[in-house]
Amino acid sequence: MCITCKEGPKRKNPDYPLIQDNMQEDPQAKPLAPVEYYPRSDMEVGGIKPAASQREEKSSKCLVYVLLGMVIQGAVLLIFASIVLRARTPDVEIVSVTVRNLKYGNSSAPSFNLTLVTEITVENSNFGDFRFENTTGTVWCGSVVVGEMKIPTGRAQARATERLNVSVDVSSLRTPGTKNLSCNISSGLLELNSHVKLSGKVSIMDIMKRRRHPEMNCFMTLNLTEHTKQDFPCKLYEG
Repeated sequence: MCITCKEGPKRKNPDYPLIQDNMQEDPQAKPLAPVEYYPRSDMEVGGIKPAASQREEKSSKCLVYVLLGMVIQGAVLLIFASIVLRARTPDVEIVSVTVRNLKYGNSSAPSFNLTLVTEITVENSNFGDFRFENTTGTVWCGSVVVGEMKIPTGRAQARATERLNVSVDVSSLRTPGTKNLSCNISSGLLELNSHVKLSGKVSIMDIMKRRRHPEMNCFMTLNLTEHTKQDFPCKLYEG
Protein backbone atom coordinates (compact mmCIF):
# COMPACT_ATOMS: atom_id res chain seq x y z
CA MET A 1 0.00 0.00 0.00
CA CYS A 2 1.32 3.34 -0.94
CA ILE A 3 1.03 6.04 1.59
CA THR A 4 1.43 9.55 0.30
CA CYS A 5 3.05 11.93 2.75
CA LYS A 6 2.55 15.59 2.33
CA GLU A 7 5.50 17.77 3.09
CA GLY A 8 4.97 21.03 4.88
CA PRO A 9 6.30 24.37 3.67
CA LYS A 10 10.00 24.71 3.67
CA ARG A 11 11.58 27.05 6.26
CA LYS A 12 14.03 29.58 5.04
CA ASN A 13 16.19 29.50 8.19
CA PRO A 14 16.27 26.14 9.85
CA ASP A 15 18.02 27.55 12.93
CA TYR A 16 15.42 30.21 13.73
CA PRO A 17 12.96 27.86 15.44
CA LEU A 18 15.75 26.42 17.52
CA ILE A 19 16.80 29.85 18.79
CA GLN A 20 13.22 30.73 19.50
CA ASP A 21 12.67 27.45 21.27
CA ASN A 22 15.76 27.95 23.38
CA MET A 23 14.62 31.42 24.44
CA GLN A 24 11.29 30.03 25.39
CA GLU A 25 12.89 27.21 27.28
CA ASP A 26 15.21 29.55 29.36
CA PRO A 27 13.03 32.26 30.83
CA GLN A 28 15.84 33.43 33.17
CA ALA A 29 18.18 34.45 30.33
CA LYS A 30 19.32 38.09 30.77
CA PRO A 31 19.36 40.54 27.85
CA LEU A 32 22.66 41.97 26.70
CA ALA A 33 23.82 45.07 28.62
CA PRO A 34 23.82 48.37 26.69
CA VAL A 35 27.14 49.64 25.44
CA GLU A 36 28.58 52.26 27.77
CA TYR A 37 30.13 55.47 26.34
CA TYR A 38 33.33 56.80 27.87
CA PRO A 39 34.29 60.34 26.73
CA ARG A 40 37.87 61.32 26.05
CA SER A 41 39.81 63.19 28.72
CA ASP A 42 39.97 66.37 26.62
CA MET A 43 36.19 66.57 26.15
CA GLU A 44 33.83 68.60 28.34
CA VAL A 45 31.33 66.47 30.27
CA GLY A 46 28.33 67.92 32.05
CA GLY A 47 29.66 71.50 31.79
CA ILE A 48 32.88 70.60 33.65
CA LYS A 49 36.10 71.34 31.79
CA PRO A 50 38.88 68.78 31.93
CA ALA A 51 41.97 69.49 34.04
CA ALA A 52 44.24 70.02 31.03
CA SER A 53 41.96 72.75 29.63
CA GLN A 54 41.76 74.45 33.02
CA ARG A 55 45.56 74.50 33.32
CA GLU A 56 45.91 76.06 29.87
CA GLU A 57 43.34 78.73 30.73
CA LYS A 58 45.12 79.58 34.00
CA SER A 59 48.46 79.82 32.19
CA SER A 60 46.97 82.22 29.63
CA LYS A 61 45.52 84.42 32.39
CA CYS A 62 48.84 84.47 34.25
CA LEU A 63 50.64 85.56 31.08
CA VAL A 64 48.14 88.38 30.53
CA TYR A 65 48.53 89.55 34.14
CA VAL A 66 52.33 89.50 33.86
CA LEU A 67 52.29 91.54 30.64
CA LEU A 68 49.81 94.01 32.16
CA GLY A 69 52.00 94.40 35.24
CA MET A 70 55.05 95.07 33.08
CA VAL A 71 53.19 97.75 31.12
CA ILE A 72 52.00 99.46 34.31
CA GLN A 73 55.47 99.29 35.84
CA GLY A 74 57.01 100.78 32.69
CA ALA A 75 54.49 103.64 32.71
CA VAL A 76 55.21 104.37 36.38
CA LEU A 77 58.97 104.39 35.76
CA LEU A 78 58.51 106.71 32.77
CA ILE A 79 56.46 109.16 34.82
CA PHE A 80 58.94 108.92 37.69
CA ALA A 81 61.87 109.64 35.36
CA SER A 82 60.15 112.58 33.65
CA ILE A 83 59.12 114.24 36.93
CA VAL A 84 61.63 113.26 39.59
CA LEU A 85 64.81 112.48 37.66
CA ARG A 86 64.57 115.42 35.29
CA ALA A 87 67.17 118.10 36.06
CA ARG A 88 65.64 121.54 35.57
CA THR A 89 67.54 124.80 35.48
CA PRO A 90 66.99 126.77 38.72
CA ASP A 91 65.75 130.36 38.57
CA VAL A 92 68.00 133.19 39.77
CA GLU A 93 66.52 136.62 40.33
CA ILE A 94 67.09 139.91 42.14
CA VAL A 95 63.95 140.44 44.22
CA SER A 96 64.83 143.64 46.12
CA VAL A 97 67.27 146.54 45.95
CA THR A 98 68.12 149.16 48.55
CA VAL A 99 70.11 152.28 47.63
CA ARG A 100 72.69 153.56 50.13
CA ASN A 101 75.45 156.21 50.22
CA LEU A 102 74.21 157.92 47.08
CA LYS A 103 76.31 160.75 45.64
CA TYR A 104 75.82 162.16 42.16
CA GLY A 105 76.36 165.20 40.01
CA ASN A 106 74.42 166.06 36.85
CA SER A 107 76.59 168.85 35.52
CA SER A 108 78.38 168.72 32.20
CA ALA A 109 80.36 165.76 33.57
CA PRO A 110 77.72 163.52 35.20
CA SER A 111 78.93 161.24 37.95
CA PHE A 112 77.45 158.99 40.57
CA ASN A 113 78.60 156.83 43.42
CA LEU A 114 76.29 154.56 45.40
CA THR A 115 75.91 151.18 47.06
CA LEU A 116 73.20 148.71 46.07
CA VAL A 117 72.14 146.18 48.70
CA THR A 118 70.46 143.42 46.74
CA GLU A 119 68.62 140.26 47.68
CA ILE A 120 69.18 137.47 45.17
CA THR A 121 67.09 134.32 45.20
CA VAL A 122 68.00 130.95 43.69
CA GLU A 123 64.79 128.95 43.33
CA ASN A 124 65.40 125.24 42.90
CA SER A 125 62.37 123.22 41.72
CA ASN A 126 64.32 119.96 41.38
CA PHE A 127 64.07 116.91 43.65
CA GLY A 128 67.79 117.26 44.36
CA ASP A 129 70.17 119.95 45.64
CA PHE A 130 71.72 122.57 43.38
CA ARG A 131 75.29 123.46 44.39
CA PHE A 132 76.67 126.52 42.63
CA GLU A 133 80.16 127.95 42.51
CA ASN A 134 81.22 131.47 43.40
CA THR A 135 80.85 133.91 40.56
CA THR A 136 80.89 137.62 39.76
CA GLY A 137 77.90 139.53 38.44
CA THR A 138 78.11 142.88 36.70
CA VAL A 139 76.17 146.15 36.81
CA TRP A 140 76.01 148.19 33.62
CA CYS A 141 75.25 151.79 32.82
CA GLY A 142 74.56 151.64 29.12
CA SER A 143 77.49 149.72 27.66
CA VAL A 144 79.89 150.47 30.53
CA VAL A 145 80.47 148.27 33.58
CA VAL A 146 80.01 150.42 36.69
CA GLY A 147 79.89 147.72 39.40
CA GLU A 148 80.55 144.10 40.26
CA MET A 149 78.68 141.83 42.64
CA LYS A 150 80.50 138.97 44.31
CA ILE A 151 78.30 135.90 44.76
CA PRO A 152 79.73 133.23 47.09
CA THR A 153 79.49 129.48 46.79
CA GLY A 154 76.15 128.18 47.96
CA ARG A 155 73.55 125.45 47.85
CA ALA A 156 69.85 125.58 47.07
CA GLN A 157 68.18 122.59 48.67
CA ALA A 158 65.66 120.43 46.84
CA ARG A 159 62.32 122.14 46.27
CA ALA A 160 63.50 125.24 48.15
CA THR A 161 64.73 128.79 47.58
CA GLU A 162 68.14 130.05 48.65
CA ARG A 163 68.37 133.76 49.50
CA LEU A 164 71.62 135.72 49.17
CA ASN A 165 72.31 139.27 50.34
CA VAL A 166 74.89 140.88 48.08
CA SER A 167 76.19 144.45 48.25
CA VAL A 168 77.43 146.16 45.10
CA ASP A 169 79.48 149.34 44.90
CA VAL A 170 78.38 151.23 41.80
CA SER A 171 80.47 154.17 40.63
CA SER A 172 81.03 156.08 37.44
CA LEU A 173 84.65 156.49 38.54
CA ARG A 174 85.37 152.91 37.45
CA THR A 175 85.58 154.11 33.85
CA PRO A 176 88.51 156.10 32.49
CA GLY A 177 86.21 158.97 31.48
CA THR A 178 82.62 159.78 32.34
CA LYS A 179 82.02 160.86 28.75
CA ASN A 180 81.68 157.18 27.84
CA LEU A 181 78.57 156.82 30.00
CA SER A 182 75.44 156.51 27.90
CA CYS A 183 72.98 156.63 30.81
CA ASN A 184 71.36 160.02 31.31
CA ILE A 185 71.05 161.24 34.91
CA SER A 186 70.15 164.84 34.15
CA SER A 187 66.47 164.05 34.77
CA GLY A 188 67.26 162.60 38.20
CA LEU A 189 66.81 159.01 36.99
CA LEU A 190 69.61 156.49 36.68
CA GLU A 191 69.04 153.47 34.45
CA LEU A 192 71.12 150.41 35.30
CA ASN A 193 71.03 146.79 34.33
CA SER A 194 72.66 143.83 36.07
CA HIS A 195 73.72 140.45 34.75
CA VAL A 196 74.31 137.30 36.81
CA LYS A 197 75.21 133.81 35.62
CA LEU A 198 75.62 130.90 38.01
CA SER A 199 77.33 127.61 37.32
CA GLY A 200 76.62 124.50 39.34
CA LYS A 201 75.35 120.94 39.45
CA VAL A 202 71.95 119.48 40.21
CA SER A 203 72.36 116.25 42.19
CA ILE A 204 69.29 113.99 42.23
CA MET A 205 69.25 111.07 44.68
CA ASP A 206 73.07 110.99 44.60
CA ILE A 207 72.92 108.93 41.40
CA MET A 208 72.49 111.57 38.72
CA LYS A 209 74.32 114.89 38.42
CA ARG A 210 73.65 117.45 35.72
CA ARG A 211 75.43 120.77 35.23
CA ARG A 212 73.14 123.77 34.90
CA HIS A 213 73.83 127.47 34.25
CA PRO A 214 70.97 129.72 35.40
CA GLU A 215 71.28 133.26 34.09
CA MET A 216 69.36 136.50 34.45
CA ASN A 217 69.32 140.15 33.42
CA CYS A 218 67.64 142.74 35.63
CA PHE A 219 66.85 146.31 34.56
CA MET A 220 66.31 148.98 37.17
CA THR A 221 65.53 152.66 37.16
CA LEU A 222 66.72 154.52 40.27
CA ASN A 223 65.20 157.80 41.39
CA LEU A 224 68.23 159.74 42.58
CA THR A 225 66.26 162.42 44.39
CA GLU A 226 64.14 159.96 46.39
CA HIS A 227 66.73 157.16 46.67
CA THR A 228 64.19 154.61 45.47
CA LYS A 229 63.76 152.33 42.49
CA GLN A 230 60.91 152.75 40.04
CA ASP A 231 61.28 149.93 37.52
CA PHE A 232 62.65 146.53 38.31
CA PRO A 233 61.87 143.86 35.70
CA CYS A 234 64.07 140.76 35.54
CA LYS A 235 64.50 138.50 32.55
CA LEU A 236 65.58 134.92 33.23
CA TYR A 237 67.57 132.63 30.97
CA GLU A 238 68.11 128.90 31.11
CA GLY A 239 71.43 127.27 30.48
